[in-house]
Amino acid sequence: MTDQLLDAAEFRGAVRAFANREIHPGAAFRDETREFPAELVKRLGEQDLMGISVPEEFGGLGLSTRTQLIAIEEVARTDAALASIYTAHYLGLEPILVGGTEEQKSRWLPRLASGELLAGFALTEPDAGSDIASMRTTARREDDGWHLSGSKTYISNAKEADLVVVFAKTDPSAGFRGITAFVLPQGTPGVSYSEPQDKLGIRSAPTYTVYLDDVVLPHDAVVGTEGRGGNIALTALNRARVDVAAMANGIALRAWELGRSYAAERKQFGHPIAEFQAIQLLLGACDAQLVASRVTADWAADVKDAGADLRRAASVSKYVATEACFSIVDQTVQIHGGAGFMRESEIERLYRDCRILRIFEGTSQIQLLTIASNAPSPHSTEF
Repeated sequence: MTDQLLDAAEFRGAVRAFANREIHPGAAFRDETREFPAELVKRLGEQDLMGISVPEEFGGLGLSTRTQLIAIEEVARTDAALASIYTAHYLGLEPILVGGTEEQKSRWLPRLASGELLAGFALTEPDAGSDIASMRTTARREDDGWHLSGSKTYISNAKEADLVVVFAKTDPSAGFRGITAFVLPQGTPGVSYSEPQDKLGIRSAPTYTVYLDDVVLPHDAVVGTEGRGGNIALTALNRARVDVAAMANGIALRAWELGRSYAAERKQFGHPIAEFQAIQLLLGACDAQLVASRVTADWAADVKDAGADLRRAASVSKYVATEACFSIVDQTVQIHGGAGFMRESEIERLYRDCRILRIFEGTSQIQLLTIASNAPSPHSTEF
């Protein structure tokens, strides 16, 4: 156990040093310009961070989900937008990992895990968010392949990704069971994109509306089997929610650091404000929330690695972490006072960045509904 903790500490230290050195210095500039950090995405691959939990047989490191969470947390601590690109990559490769054929896994996963390819995930539509069964994008089988038509919106990495897993109705009458997943490589004819959408936060992580105009994909582009797309999507999203919890924890950690630092430096009435009980109460609350949130994320990671049903743990971890993150950032803005409201302050950027976390990969309200519907029985000994 000691060796495992030491290894985790060493891994965190290595990722933090890399992130402090290469990611953090340009984060504010990228937020201002909305510049996609292509070179940093490449560097994540060179640091062996793009396939941490992908099995070794498919080119990954084969490490635990907890290890993946450490990397996501440390990237998010220095640039939430890059962390969003990073977690979207894992979300994009997950359907292939959990639902793809052996040929698809061998073909795509090694290149995704090495960082040679960047992945995306296209599920949401203008009229289909949490209710994925109402999607209108369709795919029909023809002799020359599958013909896809429709649109997706708020799609991260869409234009920059080398491949996107896209979901469409192959049997519109079957609802959820009529959804199929497809691998859509970059450069496929018939695919077009909106301009990057202008967002409140994570501004250098571009999102797009994606238009599919009679896009033809080969028959073997189906991920796994026809009609399994709905289950594949939800499985991938459950796993992604644990990653989002780590992203939230990274932002919260940085906010707490900034709050403590500012409180130690800012003086009022001849004393650092860190000596005032009102500020100590804010910092103490942030500390407690962050500890609880990280423990919950680690619990969900262990549930995932045990192969158990992840729905409840994923939703608990995402809900706890994202709500705690928003609270922690808000309280540390309060500690900064007027300085925290200024655009040049880092905490102001964190305030904008953290808001999306309570929305994407399922809103906080959807997480609560999932938790309620998957609660253990009153006599269960489950945590």
